[in-house]
Amino acid sequence: MRTGQCLCSAVQYRAQTAEAVSVCYCKMCQRWASGAFMGVMAEGFEVTAGSAHLKVAKTSEWAERGFCDQCGSNLFYRVPEPGYISVAFGSLDDTSGLQPSVQYYVDKRPEGFALATKTKEMTEAECVAFFAPKEGDQP
Repeated sequence: MRTGQCLCSAVQYRAQTAEAVSVCYCKMCQRWASGAFMGVMAEGFEVTAGSAHLKVAKTSEWAERGFCDQCGSNLFYRVPEPGYISVAFGSLDDTSGLQPSVQYYVDKRPEGFALATKTKEMTEAECVAFFAPKEGDQP
């Protein structure tokens, strides 16, 4: 179980996280995170303080992003169906033991950006084919 919070501490949470960090370079993540979004898959995400300050914006056909309405810190990327949530790496209080495992939208990665750690890499086409809702899927 890990805890996390926004920059101003108005929103605090806890969640059981994986040890793998995902890095996304899609344009939406670049705009949202001012670079790459680094997230950690989580289960049992629970706001422990400041739920009134947690805002959620629907940012694509299938996903939404959570942030603090006081300081603007990004807190999570979520796909409501089937319930996937990735908490923002930088919002975690303790990141020990977490390692990069996959990079998404590598063909959109800004010039000069590179991780020292070698990971699985997926292009935009590969990500869309893998993650986008399929015909007949429920929204």
